[in-house]
Amino acid sequence: MEGLHVEYRRENGMLNMKLRKPYTTASIWSSGKVTCTGATSEDEAKLAARRFARRLQKLGFNVQFINFRVVNVLGTCSLPFGIKINLFSKQHPQNASYEPELHPGVTYKIKRLKATLKIFSTGSITVTAPSVANVQEAIEHIYPLLTDYKMEKRETSDQEVFLQNYLYHHSPKHSDALDSGSSSEEDFDSDVSQD
Repeated sequence: MEGLHVEYRRENGMLNMKLRKPYTTASIWSSGKVTCTGATSEDEAKLAARRFARRLQKLGFNVQFINFRVVNVLGTCSLPFGIKINLFSKQHPQNASYEPELHPGVTYKIKRLKATLKIFSTGSITVTAPSVANVQEAIEHIYPLLTDYKMEKRETSDQEVFLQNYLYHHSPKHSDALDSGSSSEEDFDSDVSQD
């Protein structure tokens, strides 16, 4: 009732508190447990957690900053090529699982690093692990494996290039005209003749 930037979720039995600097969110339970998410580094996470503790102290709670630890780090990576994820998952059944009906990417687990990777056909990878070092090591582990499953680049036809250029140059004008409701066939013809 007295805190700033807070949202009470009665159904979950917890409270969300937000900070602007660093841009983070704390989930606070009545047990005293606080989880802080959204920081972009381990140092930033510690600073944010200290600021949340200070805010709770100012509200009159007897808060101590103890047992701080980083439990999960999320990292993303984009490879310069697409991946044949179906073939990759079939060749690595012990670590990889691919259920296209449930999730569009392959889930690959590295037990030694406690890391889970989500690998997508576009070449983007998301990694969750207990530390930044483990995220780095997981990427270094998976990269050589994925190079064997590169997707060949598809040649774009002249028609597709023309269509992409046309849409790029013409869509903002017409979306603005449609939003204002003043677009008509005459407006469209005059725009085409000017181009």
